[in-house]
Amino acid sequence: MSESRTQIHSHMAPSVDEMGSAGGATSNLKTDEQSYQLSTLTVTSPSNHNGDTSQYKDKDFKASHGTPGHKTLLQSDALYQYILKTSVYPRESTYLKELRKITEGVSLSYMATPPDEVQFLMLLIQLLNAKNTMELGVYTGYSLLGTALALPDDGKIVAIDLDRNNYELGAPVIEKAGVAHKVDFREGLILPQLDKMLLNQENLGLFDFIFVDADKDNYLKYHERCLKLVKVEGVIAYDNTLWNGSLVAPEDAPYATYIHQYRPFVLELNKFLAADKRIAISQLSVGDGITLCRRIL
Repeated sequence: MSESRTQIHSHMAPSVDEMGSAGGATSNLKTDEQSYQLSTLTVTSPSNHNGDTSQYKDKDFKASHGTPGHKTLLQSDALYQYILKTSVYPRESTYLKELRKITEGVSLSYMATPPDEVQFLMLLIQLLNAKNTMELGVYTGYSLLGTALALPDDGKIVAIDLDRNNYELGAPVIEKAGVAHKVDFREGLILPQLDKMLLNQENLGLFDFIFVDADKDNYLKYHERCLKLVKVEGVIAYDNTLWNGSLVAPEDAPYATYIHQYRPFVLELNKFLAADKRIAISQLSVGDGITLCRRIL
């Protein structure tokens, strides 16, 4: 969670092999014959911030496989490493690799979108023949760069994040990759930015693809606005919809504080999307869970 990526994520550091272990003890909790390996690390509890992550001071938080913050639901770290080393890293551009390494050195690196998910999004964008896209929650811009590389030369990305400083860490790499002309970065809270866009009739139904990786407590509000901005047959992708696997864990499971705080909002979102007749959906166990919503009405 995407890291400041307009929200605290379950975003893990992009490269598993370079992540340290989370501080704190680990306990086993068995429910419905399943064993949850959970860190008892406590993370500062965020408030309703609509994209403001300035209060997150957990500078030393690092995630290892199976702990909150590590964004893959695969039980085997070896299998995840196999996916990265066999299918992802060999196809990762030198620019994406450079930005991933830069992000890994940032204190909140776990907020970045994992590389296997970025690879998936890039392929999806190409399959959609997307041209006009939007990204809510940018952090250092790793997924943003992936989108820019996947778009045609005349493609555009409206990228909204509260923290320009994080974006500027990755901006030189985006410039070096020759895709900066595709990026329209807008600093500020997401909801006011979306409401401003909705005032312009030309923005209605404009976007082919929207990636939402921001504060979970506002996902439903973003959904209503994004449905007006995405075209019919366009796709909205919501990140972190399996929320560290916490959705099926007991409410008192020893997850980090922010996991507990945002869990009800993710549960509410998933229930709402499943019943929303305006979209067709598919929830995938890529990264920390990603739900694709194709607008049909």
